[in-house]
Amino acid sequence: MRLALPLIILVSLPLHADGLQWRGVWEWSLPKKTEADLVRIADSAQALGFNALMMYPPPALIGFMRDQCHQRGIKLYYSTVFSYSKPEWAQVILPEEKERAAQALPEDYMYGGRPVQRGEVFTSRLPCYNRPEAREYFRQMVSKFAQLPVDGLAFDAAGFQNYRRCYCPVCQAQVAAYLRAYPGTTDRYAGDVVAERTLVSFINDMAAVARRTNPQLDLTIHIYPWFSPHPYYGHETDIDVVGQTVSWFFRPHWSLERVQSLTEQLVNDQHRCYRDHCAAPFIGFDARQQRNYRSSRRIHQELQIIKQSGAQALHVAELGYLLHKPLIAQAVAEELGGSYRANR
Repeated sequence: MRLALPLIILVSLPLHADGLQWRGVWEWSLPKKTEADLVRIADSAQALGFNALMMYPPPALIGFMRDQCHQRGIKLYYSTVFSYSKPEWAQVILPEEKERAAQALPEDYMYGGRPVQRGEVFTSRLPCYNRPEAREYFRQMVSKFAQLPVDGLAFDAAGFQNYRRCYCPVCQAQVAAYLRAYPGTTDRYAGDVVAERTLVSFINDMAAVARRTNPQLDLTIHIYPWFSPHPYYGHETDIDVVGQTVSWFFRPHWSLERVQSLTEQLVNDQHRCYRDHCAAPFIGFDARQQRNYRSSRRIHQELQIIKQSGAQALHVAELGYLLHKPLIAQAVAEELGGSYRANR
């Protein structure tokens, strides 16, 4: 049901009472075929207290959605994923990893989050970001998206299928070069270094393309999937607002102590490489399966930790799942200054 809310003219993003100037929510599950669908999404994001919306509107309605967002004080970011892969671009993983990827998913599979089971493999095939033809494809894609009538791009899904590295000839040649430059280094360590450099250079390459195409464009990213050697490398990327996970969707849910520790780490590290870099702790909530639920009290606690950390930005996913659980939606709205209230 559409929420009847007043319109707010976008002028700038004011300082939020709790310091969260940038409050972003991802959307990927709600109907969005018609203008009425998009108005409901914009209304809902506003009601929950968000001022940044990351989504993929229908191409013909992007301008309409941007205008609806602006009327509600929301910036629109176009969801830009890097998971597409032609077979010949695919990352090369070890035979035992390929075998695990073909098996039935275990009950506690993390879908790209921090693995619980040793040896978990991401089931989605990903391209090797070192391959020149893959990079050129994504450069063209980002340049095209940067010309859309949106406020920014929201990067997502740049990582490794085995959460660690690629074994294709291009990557292996870089590992060999590193081993020659640093004799005595192990293959595992060299592979980790090359893999992290690959991710950072790829993301920064895409950011540079976007800014060359449209210098006014804002950029955000969710660092995903999990990168085992150094999961929290986001401060190395030249992105305006960097979302990194402090509370994942699925059980076993991370302790509040871990949420606080990770949040503080992200805030403390945010200016190590780029002065204007802004860390955005990421909270995931999924309402599809019983094992995924966290209570409204727990959501309150997580958001309070982020607000008290000094963070100036926040990522939350996902809008449709939040609305599917009204008490969760109300908890978010109460913490972010929104107007949404659950019907009791």
